[in-house]
Amino acid sequence: MKNNLRVALFPTVVLFTALHTPVASADVCEKQPAVNLNATASEDINNDMVRLNWTIQVQGASANEAMSAVNKALEQSVATLSANKDVQKLRNNIQTYPQYGKQQIISTWQAVGTLSFEMNVQTLKSKGALKVADGLVLSNLEYFPSEAQTQASRARLLDEAMKQFQAKADHVAKGFGRTAYTLGEISVNDEGAGRPMPMMARAYAAADSMSKSVEVATAPGSSQVSVSINGRVCLKP
Repeated sequence: MKNNLRVALFPTVVLFTALHTPVASADVCEKQPAVNLNATASEDINNDMVRLNWTIQVQGASANEAMSAVNKALEQSVATLSANKDVQKLRNNIQTYPQYGKQQIISTWQAVGTLSFEMNVQTLKSKGALKVADGLVLSNLEYFPSEAQTQASRARLLDEAMKQFQAKADHVAKGFGRTAYTLGEISVNDEGAGRPMPMMARAYAAADSMSKSVEVATAPGSSQVSVSINGRVCLKP
């Protein structure tokens, strides 16, 4: 039985090695002259969306007391904002932290609540007021392009980058006296839009304790979208 076992395992190892080696050493261009090329296309697009970030801080004798007060304000705000069809991606969160006094003994607890949502810039400008609970403060605004606008930009830039890459490949092939070329490995890098542009904001209390008038920048700026193509060109004789 031992001899049979050794004979059965040996062909398996040889077969694996024979199949594995050619794949690892395969050359896409099959020993033809090859060059690596790059093409990049980019453009600036308007920031037509804004993300509003709100915060509320409450101190209490216990973690539960502080958290309950913050949770009440957030629940009230979420219920009101959820009914607004212009509000998108509504998010909220609560965290508690102990406050230490003498001899490192916990004296009070602080609860910090955050609330964020997105809106179209023009819609926010036209309406001017949003209903959030009293105690919430608008900490900052982040401007960025909408997903629809970003996707449309990526499609345009991909076409432009491909044309640039093909033009470079044609130029290189002719420059080296080759009749044509084939494409080897190609990678497309879609960098998307840049990070949202943050701006500090001020919140003004209106007549209604649940109403906040938001100051929106008249020129929210722009973000850059880029698409790059990296690839190998195999030159034919």
